[in-house]
Amino acid sequence: MLARLRLLSGLVLFIFVLGHFSNHSLGLVSLKLMNDMTAYTIDPWRTTLGTILILASLSVHALLAVWALYSKRSLRMKTWEYFQIISGFAIPLLLTAHVLSTRGANEVFGLNDGYAYQLYVQWEAAPFRGVMTVTALVLVWAHSCIGWHYWLRYKRWYNQILPIAFTLALLIPTLAIAGVISAGFRVLRLSNSEKWVNGLLKGVNSKGDAYGDFIFGNESIVIISVLGIIGVIMLVHLMRWAWKQRKSALKLEYRDVAVGKKIELKVPRGGTILEHLKQNRIPHASVCGGRGRCSTCRIRIEKSNGELPPLSIEEKRILQRIRAGEDVRLACQLPLNSDISITALLRPNIGSKDALTHHKNKSGEEQEIAVLFADIRAFTKLSEAQLPFDTAFLLNRYFAAMGEAIEESGGHLDKFIGDGVMALFGVDESLQVGAKKALNAARLMSERLEVLNNTLVNELQEPLRIGIGIHCGAAIIGNMGYKHASGLTAIGDVVNTASRLESMTKEHGVQLIVSEKTLAKSGEALTGHEMEYVDIRGRVEPMAIYKLSSAQELKRASDIKSTVEA
Repeated sequence: MLARLRLLSGLVLFIFVLGHFSNHSLGLVSLKLMNDMTAYTIDPWRTTLGTILILASLSVHALLAVWALYSKRSLRMKTWEYFQIISGFAIPLLLTAHVLSTRGANEVFGLNDGYAYQLYVQWEAAPFRGVMTVTALVLVWAHSCIGWHYWLRYKRWYNQILPIAFTLALLIPTLAIAGVISAGFRVLRLSNSEKWVNGLLKGVNSKGDAYGDFIFGNESIVIISVLGIIGVIMLVHLMRWAWKQRKSALKLEYRDVAVGKKIELKVPRGGTILEHLKQNRIPHASVCGGRGRCSTCRIRIEKSNGELPPLSIEEKRILQRIRAGEDVRLACQLPLNSDISITALLRPNIGSKDALTHHKNKSGEEQEIAVLFADIRAFTKLSEAQLPFDTAFLLNRYFAAMGEAIEESGGHLDKFIGDGVMALFGVDESLQVGAKKALNAARLMSERLEVLNNTLVNELQEPLRIGIGIHCGAAIIGNMGYKHASGLTAIGDVVNTASRLESMTKEHGVQLIVSEKTLAKSGEALTGHEMEYVDIRGRVEPMAIYKLSSAQELKRASDIKSTVEA
């Protein structure tokens, strides 16, 4: 509910700000146009309904900001979170006088002097007010855009409109500031006329000292109140920290399988797992900053000495969306009330694109999958006859063709190794589906290689040839590696066997060797091919395989009748 209130109040305030910015940009044309357009951008907010809506949104947004800062168990945050908090409290300090001299003066004194008076004060009478206004414009817009960005980035369609959104995010404030500056220079020229200035200040001067006392007196009250609230919250955090030092500590055992790190902490009772990790400077994924909007902070509960708190509605919704197991929880939503042992499921530097991706939830889990290895034949000889740049160009064309074939078939492109490719199938599906997709990928790879050879016929001394090996079985699936050199991969005998089947294609002079188990799981029956038994290094028993001179001999995926479906 708090998240929805923050979103709705932020939306209202954003529309309010957008209207003002649009009006400011008209200063590039004329002061008259700026004043005329206020009937559409500002006056609606001065109606009874508009007043209630804007005051309610301001109050809700401000109270939620205070509550968010108060409820944080730790003041260790990401840079953008610091900016949001600091800018949120700085905006009222910068804009109070402006609001009081516009809406306040209109309500209390019946004055409505428009843009000319405001710009005269900011550019001629008190230039520092102009600097404050421009600074406030930048902070208000940046605060709004950051809020929207860190909410929308979990939406799959957001990346498609991001370039347009970023362009507008730069263009709108630039036009607004340019409009204010342009109109400000017009006012400075007009202020050379004493008659014009006297006419402009006639209404304000008629109120005497009451007008100035209203503006500056209330501004002081707002500034003292804001600074007082910040001071009280900081005092509460200090008292909370002192109290924690006296409380009995609980044991938090944290394991990060991506880097093989295991840490034991003594932490006070209360607060979420994510907050305790932040307090102890332990890197842990949290794209949304611990707001329960993504799933990147997810952990697996290895052991707990007490009953875990029940799932919140938001946490349950997100975990169901990624189809997480019963032992998976969100670190930002799980309070610590007993000794606990947990394992991180994502690397600390995970990005927003992985926030709700199911297969990246895996970390050291055993699962049956299909593995495909492919390698270019006689590539060393081929590269010796070409310049390095030509070799790089050829490899990139080859990798693009093979990568597209794998992805179109629904596989996970694990890695490129030299001139070789490793791909996983069935990571988020059954082994039967994974085996079928692996065979389809092999067929597509063969077809794409043929097209590539025809395209490069004038640049190659001989066509590219590849060998493909496919096997299926149990593997350990997880995000493994170190820092940026980490990602979803698989380890186990099935990987080694698939690699050795690929190597055997050289000896047998074929393009594809697939294990009989993979073929059986896929539901495809090969006609005109006999099953053979071969010895595989590292395996005690011979393995049943099928050899195909070309992977295109496999049927298309739409023609394969799966025994599972039957």
